[in-house]
Amino acid sequence: MRLLIVVLSLLVTMSAMAQRNKKRQPSRKANVEKRQPSASELMFENMLPSTRKVMFIDSMVVSKSEFLSHIPLPSECGTLADDKQGASFQNDFINKKYFSKRDTSGVSRIYTSDRLAGQWSTPQELSALGKADYPFLMADGTTLYFAGKGEASLGGYDIFVTRYDGDDGTFLEPQNMGLPFNSLANDYLYVEDEIDSLAWLVTDRNQPDSMVCIYTLVPDGHQSYDVSEMTNEQLRGLAKISEIKNTWYDQHQKNNALKRLYALRKGGAKTKGIDEIDFVVNDNISYTSASQFKSPSNRDNFKKLQSLKKEKEDNIKSLTELRERYSASGKTAQRNISNEILSLEKEILKQEESIAKMEISIRNTENMLTK
Repeated sequence: MRLLIVVLSLLVTMSAMAQRNKKRQPSRKANVEKRQPSASELMFENMLPSTRKVMFIDSMVVSKSEFLSHIPLPSECGTLADDKQGASFQNDFINKKYFSKRDTSGVSRIYTSDRLAGQWSTPQELSALGKADYPFLMADGTTLYFAGKGEASLGGYDIFVTRYDGDDGTFLEPQNMGLPFNSLANDYLYVEDEIDSLAWLVTDRNQPDSMVCIYTLVPDGHQSYDVSEMTNEQLRGLAKISEIKNTWYDQHQKNNALKRLYALRKGGAKTKGIDEIDFVVNDNISYTSASQFKSPSNRDNFKKLQSLKKEKEDNIKSLTELRERYSASGKTAQRNISNEILSLEKEILKQEESIAKMEISIRNTENMLTK
């Protein structure tokens, strides 16, 4: 009888232990299956709240080997080209070019060269850019966009922007353009046409091998989405460009941009930034076309002047938005917004001074040449 009691006790104990182990099993399984986010995924989450508010009006999937031929960039904005050795950009005056050189392993670096007295200077590597490809220089002659790959990249290649510092003759530290311009995939090229207020982004996100998508967008300042007005899922969709129709926040602006795009594709774009200007030289002379400038350098300076005026307009829009946010925020938020407002006001003041100096310089030169 005593032996039977011992055996029964052992069986009850073993059964209880089995039940406890069974209950613990899901917990151990859950711990095993829980995956830690990658560095790129963590970077995406950090970038998400600052997703830029951008309107994408068109998309086109093409072969990666020929995508540059599908970008209708006006000649006044420069020329893009690509071959097996690398990609290149040449400005409209054909006196400056940026180009990449790719080695056998696919690693690419960007170089620059100037045309002096009919000869191209010895190429200089822009080593500060690191592994970089697909350069594009804005009409201001200082803003350079390129695809970079490194620790600051979200995916493979990301779109970066840098500016030339004329004081020390170097480019400033490149800045990642963030979302939605970049993704966990490769983002190769950003090109902007200031004349027609259009831009293009080339990426292989959600595309099969050897294919890319060319997005056409409307460059519209540096405003971010108001995250308080949307769900996390909606914001993620905008950051990933899941559906371009979700970015159409202004139908009138979208329709006008599409008209400009169709005109470009047909070769009939109206180059309003070049052919339609209103620049007063003196009391008796006003220019209505950039071709009227007597000084070739002034044609280039006028483009820079237009670019600077657009930057100032964008800053004024941002300043208005900041002031509206300030009036609707609490004291803690107002302190942070106040610093942004002061900084932007100083920047606008500097831009106004630069614009005035450039206009005076252009007028003085033209007046000397018209005497």
